[in-house]
Amino acid sequence: MKHILCIWTLIVGLLFPGLSLAGNSPRDYIPLDPGTGFLALYYDHGFGNELYSKGSKKNRTTNLVTNVSILRPVYFTQIGPFTIDPQFLLPFGEATLSNDQSSGVGDLTLAATVWFINNKENKFIFAYTPFLTIPTGQYDRDSSVNLGANRWATKHEICVVKGFGDRTWLEVAVNAQFFFDNDNAAGDNNRKVTASKRPVFGGETHLSYDFTKEFFGSVDYYYANGGETSLDGVWQNDWVSTHTAGVTFAYMLTKQLQFMTHFNTDLAVYNGIRTSTFGVRLGFIF
Repeated sequence: MKHILCIWTLIVGLLFPGLSLAGNSPRDYIPLDPGTGFLALYYDHGFGNELYSKGSKKNRTTNLVTNVSILRPVYFTQIGPFTIDPQFLLPFGEATLSNDQSSGVGDLTLAATVWFINNKENKFIFAYTPFLTIPTGQYDRDSSVNLGANRWATKHEICVVKGFGDRTWLEVAVNAQFFFDNDNAAGDNNRKVTASKRPVFGGETHLSYDFTKEFFGSVDYYYANGGETSLDGVWQNDWVSTHTAGVTFAYMLTKQLQFMTHFNTDLAVYNGIRTSTFGVRLGFIF
């Protein structure tokens, strides 16, 4: 049971702090013009019940259900030769793990992409995004699931984007996530201990195609590896190695309003719960 609780802690740490760790949507790295604002509202419904430990399925009764929204305002501006987009991500919603539930606001994440190369003529983009997650969300040591992680975290991501012809874009991103300690984690008998986490390294790719000027589709792939946790100095052998695939569709309802929907599912899980996610996003350009 102790090992299962450690896996739950890791899952929550990856999913909920700011949700900046959850990955990008297709074409997130194709910037709008400086002086443009973008307001996105996300809703994701996640579910899973197959618990894996060291690559082996342990049970199909560890039910995880999440209903999480994210408010994400973005502003594109110019500093010298570079386009940047200061923004924040604020998650809120609820998560249920077996018979335990948490609801409220998650951890706030601050971010700003810097486009070092934004060559529209040759359709080549190179950008870097730092994320900083602040432990502002709901956290209770007595609960096995929390919307907040009670730790600071930072993520650094670089992305290369290349367009082919008039309709196709390929995005490839790699990232590294680093975590500060959680000084209020649950140990044996719910004793207060310090939890540490090793870095998580990941990557993702999106291949998207314009069916019309208003409508595009994408096939998506995500991978995450690392993140072993320690409780009171004892390492738990609970690192992740997760492959996830998905599809995304987006349609411009008007020149200023976009509707996007996606479905992702885990293909392979080394430690944790194998999950699937259905989500939608409304994006307002102003």
